[in-house]
Amino acid sequence: MTELPLYPYLRPDEMDRPRPAPHPVAIVGAGLTGLTLALDLARRGIPVVVLDDDNTVGVRGLASRGMVWAQRTLDIFDRLGMAGAVVDKGVRWNVGRVLCRDMAVASFTLQDQPDMRHNGFVNLQQYYLEAFLVEALRREPLADLRWLNQVVGIEPCADGPATLRVRTPDGAYATRAQWVVACDGANSAVRGLLGLRPRVYDRTEDRWIIIDIVLRGTAWPEERWTWLDARSNHGRAVWRHKMADDTWRLDFQLRPDEDPEAAATEAAMRQRVWDLLGERVDFDIAWHGVWAYRHECLDRLRHGRVLFAGDSAHLVAPFGARGGNGGIQDADNLGWKLALLLQGRADAGLLDSYDAERKHAAMENIRQARRSSRFVYPGAARSAALWRDAIIALAPRHALAARMINTGRLCMPAVYPASAWVRGDHAHAGRALPNVLLRQDDGLSLHALLGPWFTVLVFADALPPDVRDDALLRWVAVGPLCDARGRDALAHQLGQPMDGSAWLLRPDQHVMAAGGPQALAPATLAAWVNDALRPAGADGIDSQPEAAGLPHANGDARHAAIPATA
Repeated sequence: MTELPLYPYLRPDEMDRPRPAPHPVAIVGAGLTGLTLALDLARRGIPVVVLDDDNTVGVRGLASRGMVWAQRTLDIFDRLGMAGAVVDKGVRWNVGRVLCRDMAVASFTLQDQPDMRHNGFVNLQQYYLEAFLVEALRREPLADLRWLNQVVGIEPCADGPATLRVRTPDGAYATRAQWVVACDGANSAVRGLLGLRPRVYDRTEDRWIIIDIVLRGTAWPEERWTWLDARSNHGRAVWRHKMADDTWRLDFQLRPDEDPEAAATEAAMRQRVWDLLGERVDFDIAWHGVWAYRHECLDRLRHGRVLFAGDSAHLVAPFGARGGNGGIQDADNLGWKLALLLQGRADAGLLDSYDAERKHAAMENIRQARRSSRFVYPGAARSAALWRDAIIALAPRHALAARMINTGRLCMPAVYPASAWVRGDHAHAGRALPNVLLRQDDGLSLHALLGPWFTVLVFADALPPDVRDDALLRWVAVGPLCDARGRDALAHQLGQPMDGSAWLLRPDQHVMAAGGPQALAPATLAAWVNDALRPAGADGIDSQPEAAGLPHANGDARHAAIPATA
């Protein structure tokens, strides 16, 4: 991408005539989290308006920002129909090397995963992902993307729609929304307008400079290299990753006394790169930026009818790529809950589970990122420095020590705690379902069997005789859809043979419950879904999909190719 796309500003309807009904959902911020949530909602039949104060993707100047996309993110994008574009454009690597004081101390090779739908992760500049999402949303009639629409005021209402005041090139207007989701980043305007402040867990003075370069006439191996205490960088750390368009991300840790402005001059950046590589390679600087990090999170992610997701809800150091991947998981968790609520299928208390689950995930991300940041930069903590130095000294000769080098454990799927939405003590309860390949000839994977709402996967060659699909719950016998290798993959990846076990899957592909054929009877699984959606005292679920405009699970176009035996 040589320059960022510019999207047209369109005069909002509310400026010429009052809107008689509130929008079901207004999303503030057209970044990675907001666009993912908007696409999820539109695909679930929920009209959504997205308000953004800019008219492009990413950050102006081709800032790549996020760049490492985890397997879980690829599975989510698969469901949204855009994983192929990400994988085709991105870069995959499987070799990583760690150097300390310019001496190799450890290396690793990520194992191929031929039994999984997506093999590991992909490196790709964030603005590409956002551009792919925008193009998908522009094809959705239920999505209203409003560029150069800056939210400057919000008036929440405890028992009714919120009112948003919006500034545009044509002047200001007001609009209402039943639910507002703030996805407007680390300096969230919505958060400020509501007087909310996140809890800060730590704030570092450690600073880094990103220098994204495009090489000319030089070939580097497509490997991730990490230098700890690099001599060429004044004894500080450096990272090197490859992205799309032959662009390499270089992250240099700055000295505590270093002037960021001086470090960001072109001459200084070029010299820093040449010092690292030991040769005067020819390159262009695609983008650069100085950054620091902090760990913070709102105490609550739901405030009445206003919800927070992505960086507006929580901030985490980039070690392990937990920021953008975590925001996408926020959207994945929230989309189906808002959809069921707005379609009359669930009680509003369902959104409290978004708060509980994603706050739990955010705190785990912060915990893991803090461990990595302390390893990379122990600072004045003498005990941490001694521990790190001992591990590095042992790593070249001892595999256990090499595995303990922590320059950023890659983001993993969230594991949700026990609740009405996670039942039992099965090893996979609360975890995202691994997307195992069931057939090699056509690439059918486990996630392709899942309906738009809830699905029971029965690991057998036939379904129990007393089950039937309804508007929310779909039943699938996995056995007839597998080839021999697929059965082996299920046994290896899930520890699950074809023994009649039943797994109840949520709409976000997380396991709600799992157990043997006797432990989870069909009536029990249906009751658990009903009870979770409608707490005690609420009305039961309407089993007629037409009543609330819901598609029947068996009528979902994504499953048209699955045999009737499913």
